[in-house]
Amino acid sequence: MRNKHIYFAIVFMMILQCIACKPFDELNTDPTKSSSMDPNMQLSYVQLSTYGMVEPITAIQSYASSFVQHFQGEYNTTYHGGIYRRVDQMSATIWSEYYNKPIKNLVDIIHHTQEDPALSNLNAVSRIYKVYLFSLLTDLFGDIPYSEAGKGYIDQNFTPRYDQQKDIYTDFFTELSAASVQLGNNPSAKAINGDVIYNGNLALWKRLANSLHLRYAMRLTKVNPQLAMQEVTKALDPARGGLITSTDQQALISYLPDIFDWDANEIRRNAQAQVYIGRESAPLPFICSSLWNMLRDSQDPRLFRIGRIYWGEKGNYTGLESFNRKDLTEEALNRSGISIFQPVNPGYYWWEKWPSGYWSNKVNAWVDKWTRPQLNQAFLKGNIPGVIMTYSEVQLLFAEAKLRWPTLATGSTVEEHYNKGVNAAMELLSGTYKTSIITADEKQNYWQTHPFPATYQQQLKCINEQLWILHLTNPTEAYANWRRSGYPILKNANEYGAITIDAQTIPRRLPYPLFEKSYNPLNYQQAIDRLGGTDNWIKGVWWDKN
Repeated sequence: MRNKHIYFAIVFMMILQCIACKPFDELNTDPTKSSSMDPNMQLSYVQLSTYGMVEPITAIQSYASSFVQHFQGEYNTTYHGGIYRRVDQMSATIWSEYYNKPIKNLVDIIHHTQEDPALSNLNAVSRIYKVYLFSLLTDLFGDIPYSEAGKGYIDQNFTPRYDQQKDIYTDFFTELSAASVQLGNNPSAKAINGDVIYNGNLALWKRLANSLHLRYAMRLTKVNPQLAMQEVTKALDPARGGLITSTDQQALISYLPDIFDWDANEIRRNAQAQVYIGRESAPLPFICSSLWNMLRDSQDPRLFRIGRIYWGEKGNYTGLESFNRKDLTEEALNRSGISIFQPVNPGYYWWEKWPSGYWSNKVNAWVDKWTRPQLNQAFLKGNIPGVIMTYSEVQLLFAEAKLRWPTLATGSTVEEHYNKGVNAAMELLSGTYKTSIITADEKQNYWQTHPFPATYQQQLKCINEQLWILHLTNPTEAYANWRRSGYPILKNANEYGAITIDAQTIPRRLPYPLFEKSYNPLNYQQAIDRLGGTDNWIKGVWWDKN
């Protein structure tokens, strides 16, 4: 059912190809781009573009995934996030692409459906999704245009103010609560037929709204713990429709397989997979030593479901040819043991500190570079989902919430929520990404050797380290939760001996695009003044109090 909406979105995508990336003063200036468009088709476009746009996904991978040390070694990953280099053209594309495409369309959908009772469900779903998209931007940049954003055509406001993040989060909670109540409130409202996440299932959208409410409430655990508890309590109210309670309720964007096209307007496949494949003669999504070593040292059964080594020489393995590479993982293990796998340290390219390697009988060659563990090619398929929120995340957030506030009615103990979350994260690999199944024996061995710790601080550490592992394919959330929780404790690249460029510690936010200085100078300057007078990317956003 979901895939039919992907095909349905093709027509809309072709229409939108004429919409170029423009600064705020040109947003929504042509009424033919929105007023006559079916809002269901716009919703399809908005959802697919979230993970479907190559340029912003490249930037997110280059910064967020590198900052949290999931990936390292590939040129973009190390050049930008690995050695803390500020490149406006790279980070600005996140801002321009999301504001000018999905957000502009969402604002338009909401505007054109808010007075139509027949479209009240579509309006509510769009409001929920708007909160989600804006959370990506405010968590990356801090204060951003929010309440006035995307309204160039609607009210001729081409210089929207930068709302403070505190106020944005307050409105998040208001919008999620109101939209959840609105869903299904009008029995005569039309069904939603452009939804590639839940296929118009209103009960599941309620669950997502409440689960997002939980996520954003937990963001406040350090900046305002009392408010965090209040908002978590609201999210848990059973009268609101519940949260995500099983894997079949997860919020995942569906994409199509076997599409490899560097055209940024091709949104039917997950651009994240395309970025993993890259433009080189063979894919280079090298796993960072921080992630690899944690999985290795804890004997986590996900290690070789996430990381493998592939032979990438003697052929052109770009695009779909990438899946023809030879997997040398088992041979290397049998020949030299786990020490032969040499991941890249933070701040280094794959060619630095050249790995020793071994002789491979499988390819009849000396293998050195390719002993760098890479992302399992199961994650390189164009139909991997775009991750909005998983059952595993909800359970792990429950675990932390219950740990912080033991009286919360979450339905289980801290340890039970933790176990459910980790088990669900393991099952996500085979169920969603089609890696090999983690067996019952492997799970039992893991739990026997890694029981849930007894002390508060160790429990908090374990819960958030598991969230870090879980969010491997959700880099914006990985970066946000790492800053929010402080776990895992990551060393800076220069502590590994790397030379960093524009910071000596891991940056806490992305800098604003330079074009905002010209197109929206007054509001831009006010945001800069709130940062202390400079666009400081070491200064944390409002909720980041580590």
